[in-house]
Amino acid sequence: MADQADSLRQAASRHLAEQQAGLGRYMCRVLAVTSGKGGVGKTNVAVNLSLALCEGGAQVLLLDGDLGLANVDLLLGLKPQRTLQHVFSRQATLSEIILEGPLGLKILPGGMGLPELANLSTLDIVRLLGLLRTLERDHDIMVIDTAAGIGRLVTQFALAADDVLIVSMPEPTALVDAYGMLKALRRGHVEGGLHLIVNMVSRRGEEQQFYQSLATVADSYLGLKLNWLGTIHRDDEISACVKRHQPFYLARPKSAASAELRRIAGVFLELLKIEQPRRGEGFFARLLSSLQ
Repeated sequence: MADQADSLRQAASRHLAEQQAGLGRYMCRVLAVTSGKGGVGKTNVAVNLSLALCEGGAQVLLLDGDLGLANVDLLLGLKPQRTLQHVFSRQATLSEIILEGPLGLKILPGGMGLPELANLSTLDIVRLLGLLRTLERDHDIMVIDTAAGIGRLVTQFALAADDVLIVSMPEPTALVDAYGMLKALRRGHVEGGLHLIVNMVSRRGEEQQFYQSLATVADSYLGLKLNWLGTIHRDDEISACVKRHQPFYLARPKSAASAELRRIAGVFLELLKIEQPRRGEGFFARLLSSLQ
């Protein structure tokens, strides 16, 4: 008799074959924003970078990948009436729960305080990804704000993405956690580009020291190349914007942090022009394949 894992692999394989039927060749570029720990400003970066990408002319979908403890909508001052939970329970369709945000940003909200979403079985994840996969054809870039930590779904999101953006801050514990994330990605044979944003920098030069330390151990012990993408300096106004549920990119468009995210968005918009999504298949197809 086949064991449960074998049954799940077979179900994933069947679902992948069904989802491949009739899909076009165009796939959007997927950017997974992750951290290895909480409290480093990951979600704030994901939200405001998504807005910068929209301002640059891209059709952007922001997916709250922390399915059970979602808070992307909170940072945008939005109040979703329905979330992925309603899709999963067949009370709403995917198109019915997508929120319209500033600058044309589309947001796919998760659920707040819903352990049933945070602890989906493999078969449940396969089903959900099959639904989500249709969104690739309607957007240029999909930004996924993953949950904190290195849980299974976090690493699978990152491994399937075209680019992984690690957000960290210049503290010893953050360095250890960022390295832990890189180790998890190395074990999973990461293929996407690896980028780092050093957030909440207080002193000049500390971001360079942080990057050099992380990049050196990643190269020496893991054989991974880490690209330093940018620095966001500590700014009390950014914290104030979070408390007001306002994206700082809109509230303070001329701030240094907004200018830096505008520059970083330009990097990904240029990649969108000159590179095709890797391996010739979409993000959700890669995720479904990993579950077989």
